[in-house]
Amino acid sequence: MNTQITVEHNFFESVEEIQEDIKKHSLYGGQDEFDAQPSGGTPLHWHAIGLYVYITDGKFRFQDPATETIHECVKGTRFVIPERALHIEEEHHGYKGYVGLTREEFPEPFVRDPAELKDLEPLEV
Repeated sequence: MNTQITVEHNFFESVEEIQEDIKKHSLYGGQDEFDAQPSGGTPLHWHAIGLYVYITDGKFRFQDPATETIHECVKGTRFVIPERALHIEEEHHGYKGYVGLTREEFPEPFVRDPAELKDLEPLEV
């Protein structure tokens, strides 16, 4: 399974293109736009679900510690954070978008501590 984060700017221009991409990747959810409230950020963490996020308004910043890159995601950007990929959410002032999920059931807790990764079985390829 791929654990590399990808960011593609100018990936889409319309909601129809977002919906087509969600369908193409057989993702769950993604029908409704979400409105992420401002945040002070989240330290290094991971999720037990893969996320395809499509930014429609505002700006979302996050760090990919694997490449030491800070990504600024704005309208038209699609970024993919695979299951178990470590990342850091930067402080932001809110943004809107759509999200497609790689699993039908949403695992809780959503934000996971990096120390938990060492005790997990490897992901299937």
